[in-house]
Amino acid sequence: MRHLLTMTALGACGLAMAGCATTDNYASACERDYAENRNRAMAAGTALGAAVGAAVAGSEDREAGAAIGAAVGYLAGRELSEEDDPCGYGFGGYNRDYRYGRDRIYWRDDRRW
Repeated sequence: MRHLLTMTALGACGLAMAGCATTDNYASACERDYAENRNRAMAAGTALGAAVGAAVAGSEDREAGAAIGAAVGYLAGRELSEEDDPCGYGFGGYNRDYRYGRDRIYWRDDRRW
């Protein structure tokens, strides 16, 4: 029973870790959906990694195996769900902090792209 409670607590910590990766200022609904899907992938990786880690570890080291499996599953879910330009904007970043100014920058002098 103690092992089950420990594995459940580790899984809950992993899910909480995946839930902390969200932000509130999205550029679009596409970016919000991408972030939600990525969080789900990290949570699923954490849960699956903890289960596999506990199953593969020896009978004396199930908690350590679950913890290591949860960490590896979280990292695998994060890396496998990452895309450079998920919404097709043509670049990999968003001007949230206005480092590049608040005005639209045009590439040509006739105010067209």
